[in-house]
Amino acid sequence: MALDPNLIASIEQSIKDTVSPLLTSPSKGADLYELYIWSLIIEAARAEGATVAFYDVNGSLVTSNFIFRTSPGRIFSTIQPYTHAHIAFPGCPALEAHIGIFVSGKSKVIHECDVAVLYADAAGTCRAEEVHPKSTQLLLSAECKFYVQSSMGVGLARSYLGLVSEVKHTYRSCYFVAVSESNSVQRLFAHHQKDWETGVMPDDPKGRPQRLRSSFERGFRDFKLRES
Repeated sequence: MALDPNLIASIEQSIKDTVSPLLTSPSKGADLYELYIWSLIIEAARAEGATVAFYDVNGSLVTSNFIFRTSPGRIFSTIQPYTHAHIAFPGCPALEAHIGIFVSGKSKVIHECDVAVLYADAAGTCRAEEVHPKSTQLLLSAECKFYVQSSMGVGLARSYLGLVSEVKHTYRSCYFVAVSESNSVQRLFAHHQKDWETGVMPDDPKGRPQRLRSSFERGFRDFKLRES
């Protein structure tokens, strides 16, 4: 399946740079989708008044040649100068938005977060001490599913419910986001009152990307009220 050019254009608008050719082949659709959801978080933070800058794992400012993980990795890995977003709201603790990092859950089992927003001071400590972030240090996480040639089964939803039980804490949001739709998955999430949005693509006529971004904005709004 050819990638929707609107997906790439939306990401490039958020980072003000061209997406690497390594992420634009059809085989990299899932990786690009995670980057797209991450870019919606960046847009939401800016809409709520944040200043956003991009840095690599070494602490260097990144203005071009962004490098993103294409498989789960450690937040402190220096195999590549992986890029993350530094999000700063006036009078609040700084945040970082990452793609594809491991997080330690309540049981101390390590889980992958496709997209994660966490406190910047905690992220810095994890890089310095070479440890995984704790789920208590997350503000927001998103599980991103790019199912375009197969359907999502209820087993996938049950697996996500297990992940939420491991990483969700008070005032922390966990989202399930997918490009395709499934009535059984949606009913299960609605029953358990989880945060989810399916059918999320830039050209969606129902405006679901905008609805998801608005949900991210509310999360940042509440964060500012708690922390300022």
